[in-house]
Amino acid sequence: MNLRYQEAPDHVAALTEIWRQVLGNPDLDENSDLFENNGTSLHVLQITGEIHNILGVDVKLRDVFFHPSPRTLSDFLDGQQGGEK
Repeated sequence: MNLRYQEAPDHVAALTEIWRQVLGNPDLDENSDLFENNGTSLHVLQITGEIHNILGVDVKLRDVFFHPSPRTLSDFLDGQQGGEK
């Protein structure tokens, strides 16, 4: 599972699955806002840990606060990776 997501150019699917698991809601999609779906700061901690475990990417807590949906966080991370090349 880990390698599949790391090799994918678009991390939206992996992030969406993380949102679903952490929030315990299988109906969430890529545009689901963490805080509009009863997310808390504890969920942010869990999400950053899962992102590190699954994608091998270190995400800061503030990144999740500022980009609270799988789509917006993926776009942010893709932009960060593009800037490092």
